[in-house]
Amino acid sequence: SIPRRSLMLARQLIAPLLVVFVAGLPLSALAVSPTATPEEARAIAKEAYIYGYPLVDSYRIQYAYFVDKSDKSFKAPWNQIKNIPEVYTSADTAIQTPNSDTPYSFVGLDLRAEPMVISVCRSDMAQPTTSRENRSITTAR
Repeated sequence: SIPRRSLMLARQLIAPLLVVFVAGLPLSALAVSPTATPEEARAIAKEAYIYGYPLVDSYRIQYAYFVDKSDKSFKAPWNQIKNIPEVYTSADTAIQTPNSDTPYSFVGLDLRAEPMVISVCRSDMAQPTTSRENRSITTAR
């Protein structure tokens, strides 16, 4: 069960945001059209799924990797780099990896307070090293 204090805090944070959001919408956006055809409803649902799925799936992965310490996919807390010396196998199911023969390093960066700098050293190895950045950014206006 969710603690009463958490519910109260959530209400205090969400209610003003909801008021601002709804107040900023034109009245036509708040009206529900009872004349939507099944095809229109299907098109709206498809667009909502296409827009929302990557956001929800990204959050699912971030939660598993950086928040839920009991998850078998947990890597490290926010702002800490985790180097994985093993390669991925079929037992690793959080995401599909592009290269299952490559060791990975992970970091979830919380950039709300300040920027962070990551330096990648030059490698003399025969196999080139690469760094890839995946962004999951939400901008509130």
